[in-house]
Amino acid sequence: MREDNLNVALQRRRGATAPLVVVVLPVILGFAALTIDVGVIFNTRADLQKAADVSALSAADVLRSTFYRDGSVDSARTVATGVVEQNNVMSRKVTVDPGADVVFGRATYDEGAKQFAFVATEIRPNAVRVTVRHTEDSPNGPLPLYFANIFGKSETSLSASAVAAMVGARDIAVTIDLSGSMKHDSYLRFHDVTQINARDIWASLDGPPPSRPYVPGAEHETEYALDTGPTIGIMNTWGSPIDPDLYDATTDPGLWYIPRNVNCAIPAIQASLAARGYTPAEINVIMGSGGDWSNRVAVMLGLAEWTPSGGGDTVLNDGELAWIPYPPYRKNWVWSEYVGWAGEANSKLTNVHPQFQYRFGVKTYVDFLLDRKDNFSQTDLTATPEEPLTAVKDGVQAMVDMSSHFDQMSLEVFGSTGKHEMDLSDDRQAVADRLYDMQANHYDNSTNMGEGLLRAIESLTGPYAREDAAKVIVLMSDGHASTGPNPVQIAEAAADLGITIYTVSVGYGADRAQLQAIAAAAGGIEFYATGTPEEYSAQLQLIFATLGGLGRVTLIE
Repeated sequence: MREDNLNVALQRRRGATAPLVVVVLPVILGFAALTIDVGVIFNTRADLQKAADVSALSAADVLRSTFYRDGSVDSARTVATGVVEQNNVMSRKVTVDPGADVVFGRATYDEGAKQFAFVATEIRPNAVRVTVRHTEDSPNGPLPLYFANIFGKSETSLSASAVAAMVGARDIAVTIDLSGSMKHDSYLRFHDVTQINARDIWASLDGPPPSRPYVPGAEHETEYALDTGPTIGIMNTWGSPIDPDLYDATTDPGLWYIPRNVNCAIPAIQASLAARGYTPAEINVIMGSGGDWSNRVAVMLGLAEWTPSGGGDTVLNDGELAWIPYPPYRKNWVWSEYVGWAGEANSKLTNVHPQFQYRFGVKTYVDFLLDRKDNFSQTDLTATPEEPLTAVKDGVQAMVDMSSHFDQMSLEVFGSTGKHEMDLSDDRQAVADRLYDMQANHYDNSTNMGEGLLRAIESLTGPYAREDAAKVIVLMSDGHASTGPNPVQIAEAAADLGITIYTVSVGYGADRAQLQAIAAAAGGIEFYATGTPEEYSAQLQLIFATLGGLGRVTLIE
């Protein structure tokens, strides 16, 4: 009897459970569906993020090595798209919209927020944002769900993005050629092969200094087109524009031809002497053909005044001359040196263009400064646009502007010797400012790249170098190593110390092979700027800006 009652009770319980199962089973299945779809969503998002991360890093790495060549982001964009397609999302191939999903920009560090900010731009970019999407308007469409249909949800939208930028910490030794050749594109002797900027040198001697960046070009196009330079004695007219195809020194009204042993018959000089109070007899002596040619020319040009020792004096003796005051940019030389230089038959100028011998004017005066008095102890040319050095100065400024918040820079320079100018520091602007205060042949004239590299290595292995920072040398030169140790061997030693060397070759007749060998020895790249000063100035802006952005590639978002 008791057993029968137990069976009845069990049957009643089974009967009560069956309706409960019917009610609860959809809920259980719903939770199972939700669990599966949530897992799909979670894993899809993870795969999307991985694809975005790898794509952004790859694109930024390509950007830093290709952008300088053509100023284009096309190669980096292509790599970004290809890398996404190589990284499956939940075992399915996905892609991106190259225009909407691959965005280039500038990553700058916000000191207050202690983080990077990304601003979209294709002007000198240093960062890439890649977004990989499963959305209605993406190439991949929305993400399909498996079981959520029972709740009326068949798909969802997901996306992931990443920003990779060239912002890793670097210790950079900026190593600059300050030899005499860094003003070659301002020399008169090259006027027939390129557009020299000698007039801008003259106009800037008494200010203002060139703008930053300075843009060279034809004389009527530059920022100095409406300016004139200082009067040198009575020489105050530039004369004919220096057009590489048309210029002729023999017909230039800005140059006076005063050869030896020939009476001078230039009306402007005769009028000037009269206005300065010389008698007709004295003017005849000054403009005569006597053996004291140098002193006569100095007085004719107004560089000296003559006081005859007595009536009938026909010789301009040294003791009878009073030289005019020197301008503030001139140091430690005398006016007679210019007169003697212009009369030489075998100067660097007259060897190439004999027609410039005995021609006096502000053109040859500027060339004299560049050729013979270019050291900073002789003439202050720091605020003049010597080329190609001024283009290099502006390029270094562009590198400073584009560098990472985490970079340190030092300044090394070389001529006949290598000199350490500034210690490694995060005050990168100080490096550019110091270089702006220097000139071609600042210390000495030859090109000792080897010693310049040695100074750079010393900085990158010295007390201000950081253990965790990449070590980089940026070497700028025309490549003609005329003295000192072999720079390629020193580059090999730098490579052994983990130092990368990027070289920039520029200037008239640059030896690219030398600079290519140096870069190759230390795992770097040779950059090359060519053409007229106007053309290579623009190229150097891009090259140095690229070098400024060549930090380690890392994810910042």
